Amino acid sequence: MSAHGDEDRKSAGEGGQSDDAERRATEKFISDLLARGEAVFEGEEPTPRTTHVVERGDDGRLTVRRLRFFH
Repeated sequence: MSAHGDEDRKSAGEGGQSDDAERRATEKFISDLLARGEAVFEGEEPTPRTTHVVERGDDGRLTVRRLRFFH
């Protein structure tokens, strides 16, 4: 890793359009999973169709964790 690796990562992600686009894409992905019944929020009881768990971080960001595969 270069000496400026952390600086490059921070400056590329702060307030940029790519951050906003990534956030919108993540929200859309989560929304679609929830609409299809393939995801539940952390703490909720998973159904037989649940493949993902949506978690809210301390900073308010939503993340998705795969629970299992569904065939």
